[in-house]
Amino acid sequence: MDPTPDHRDTTRSVPTPLPRDARRELALILTLFLALRLMSAWWFQPLYSEAQSFFFPFAWLQGAGYYPFFDYWLEYPPVLAYLLVGLREAAVWLGGRGTVAWERACFVRTVQVSSIVWETGSLGLVYALVRRLRGTRAAAKACWVYLALFSTAFVALSYVDSFPVFLMLVGLMLASQGRPVWSAIGLAGGFMAKVFPIVLLPTVWKSTARWRRRLAATGAFVLFVGYFSAPFLATGRHWLWHSLESMARRPPWETVWALLDGRYGFGYVGPMPGDMTPGFFEKYGVRAGVRGALHAVPAEVFGQGRMAGLHFYRVASRFARDLSFLGSRPPRRWFWWVYGGVGLLLGLFYLGVFARLPAELPPRRRVTFAAFSVLVFFFYSKGWSPQFALYLIPLVLIVLPVERAALWCLLLTATAFLEMPIWTHHLEGYPGRAASARLVLEVAVVARTLLLVGLAARLVPRLFRD
Repeated sequence: MDPTPDHRDTTRSVPTPLPRDARRELALILTLFLALRLMSAWWFQPLYSEAQSFFFPFAWLQGAGYYPFFDYWLEYPPVLAYLLVGLREAAVWLGGRGTVAWERACFVRTVQVSSIVWETGSLGLVYALVRRLRGTRAAAKACWVYLALFSTAFVALSYVDSFPVFLMLVGLMLASQGRPVWSAIGLAGGFMAKVFPIVLLPTVWKSTARWRRRLAATGAFVLFVGYFSAPFLATGRHWLWHSLESMARRPPWETVWALLDGRYGFGYVGPMPGDMTPGFFEKYGVRAGVRGALHAVPAEVFGQGRMAGLHFYRVASRFARDLSFLGSRPPRRWFWWVYGGVGLLLGLFYLGVFARLPAELPPRRRVTFAAFSVLVFFFYSKGWSPQFALYLIPLVLIVLPVERAALWCLLLTATAFLEMPIWTHHLEGYPGRAASARLVLEVAVVARTLLLVGLAARLVPRLFRD
């Protein structure tokens, strides 16, 4: 029989090592998962690939000696940026030089394989966390659900978020084991890959009641953030600042806050059509020489057709010292009052929940508090992109019984599918489909927001009695 942890004793885990049948099932899950992902990467290319459309022009510029946070800023922090620098070098080493199409294909496949590696690690962490809390059978069922969901495969093939999600789950695993300092170090790496994992820092504080260990964890987090930033502070600290500035200036997108502000666009970061002229370089402080370097890049690096010009100026904008082209349309006058007021109330609510919780939570409630924190963050976040579902799905599978978690994840996947590809590829930007595009986006955004609120509401009682 598979012994399950006693409901009241949430610090007790199932015996190790795994029983033979459980090991075989886990091996089967991982084998099928890797086979499905790797073959999908080869045969079924997504409608949108972040590596192909966004990162490849920057990767090509490495050959001309231009590197992130030394020569330009990115909205992605340095750890993720330099993971992609390394993957570009790996792609050239494995595939060699060739045509632009060949080098792009090698880079995209290398990024996809990397994402699959990190996602496999995340799947193993989901298994370990669920097994610790609810036993081996529940852990295997959670992994089967993860394997079958569309959203997880979509993100692995289209985006690079698998890496920060893995680091976030590493931090959560260590926090659940009562290792706050190591957890904070993992979250520092995640924060410097994509800012979201910082949301789990309150969970780290609740993994111990001793203030000395809390201060040590906070110090470790700050120290490692400084460590990852240090190489760029000497010559590129203004680029680090511009990265943060871009997050502040970026207008809302694909959230209820964006709808309230009358914004129905996707999460584009770059100049508007009126700025896409040769005068952009001088107007926004792009240093001399960059324009020539960009024009020396083969035109096909930036894509084909009308999108090539947009990609060219989007890349050029990362060399700008003046970011006033971001969010150039002023919001509705009352918007920031509403957004700020909701933020104040939500912050007080979150602080109230944090204060009411015991000084040290048992492992099950630590994981629940982590999921609750992420839900609150995404509810209030001014922006959302469909790949962000990957930050939520593992947490939902960990904290809820698998049957209920599967339903919530499926509903979340449905809203993501409405946004991409239905809205982005089949409605948005097409003449005569503007009304349908607005309606589909509104339905997807409102439905997803209700899901976030509903999930958070279900978790609040578990924080105090689970």
